[in-house]
Amino acid sequence: MKNIAKKLFITLAWLLLIYTGFELGMWQLNKAQSLSASTAAQPDKPLIALSEVASAGLNMPIKAVNRIVSASGTYADKYIARDQKIADETLVNLDVRILNLDTGYSILVVRGVATEPLIDITQSVQVTGRLYPRQNVDRAFPKTGELSRIDPALVVSEQTPFLYDGYIVLRSESGSNTAIANFAPIASPQISQKISTFYWQHISYVVVWWFMAVLLLIAPLFPQFRAPKVSQVEQVKKPVKKQVKRQVKKQVKVRQRK
Repeated sequence: MKNIAKKLFITLAWLLLIYTGFELGMWQLNKAQSLSASTAAQPDKPLIALSEVASAGLNMPIKAVNRIVSASGTYADKYIARDQKIADETLVNLDVRILNLDTGYSILVVRGVATEPLIDITQSVQVTGRLYPRQNVDRAFPKTGELSRIDPALVVSEQTPFLYDGYIVLRSESGSNTAIANFAPIASPQISQKISTFYWQHISYVVVWWFMAVLLLIAPLFPQFRAPKVSQVEQVKKPVKKQVKRQVKKQVKVRQRK
């Protein structure tokens, strides 16, 4: 009975370890899939005010990327951002402005393809557009009045010390309920966010846990993990030993009686 109970316990523990390895792998796989889904393109959410999804002077939160936002204010400095790649992979020069918002802060906006020379716009404007994170890589060697990349860090000054991170690619622009000249908007599709390094970390854990589960599953196939077999000689020796012990006990009892 003891041997049967021992074997049953070992078998149950073996199955439990295999199941645990499989479930841990599934847990990590689900976490990886959740991360992947969070970086995929999503249907556009309703229009929202810029100030409700981001804060001036702080890094752009992930939830703000790709949002369609609205803002109003007056244009200040104007720049040309050269050699910018747009949706169809064409290189163009973009009309980039600092929009001083009614809230007292500022943000960079892309009005569209630049028509040189850039015109001055003095009236108040209401704009809507998609919010993008700042560019980190230079696209061109800038001259005066140009930007090497669209990055608020390049235009911070005493006049505009508090800028929102990132920039808006405009979809609409109006001033006093009238259209403004030279507005040439460009396509503003959602950008795909990079898959986090944690995604690959989760995938590596999936491989590790499932590999361990497979090893446990096939372990009985290896001789090292099998119970040692009793040889035929030993099988014969066991009953002989028992008989010898019995005879010795009988002889001892007989002597004790004498």
